[in-house]
Amino acid sequence: MSRQQINQIKPLVSVIVIIVALFTTVFFQMEVRRMGYVVLRQTVQYKNLQDEYQLKSMRLARILRPDHLQSLAVNRLTMDEPQAGQIIHMSGDTVALRQ
Repeated sequence: MSRQQINQIKPLVSVIVIIVALFTTVFFQMEVRRMGYVVLRQTVQYKNLQDEYQLKSMRLARILRPDHLQSLAVNRLTMDEPQAGQIIHMSGDTVALRQ
């Protein structure tokens, strides 16, 4: 190529470089925005899972309360309240009976 042809192509090449740079900038800005939405969605999902975990933890604590377990044993499993002298304490190899 001659010097004159190169000088005629230079403006075209510079315009193409500028257009490619602008498209690249727009692409990266779109990717940043998209990743922001992904992070936002994941954050909301994480908070929902945390709330669900706390709710289930509170339900479990409520279910495992001693008075609740006792009422379940008496009402649903037809167990009776223990009477005096009915409980046997066992520790190690010996059995402690109330005399």
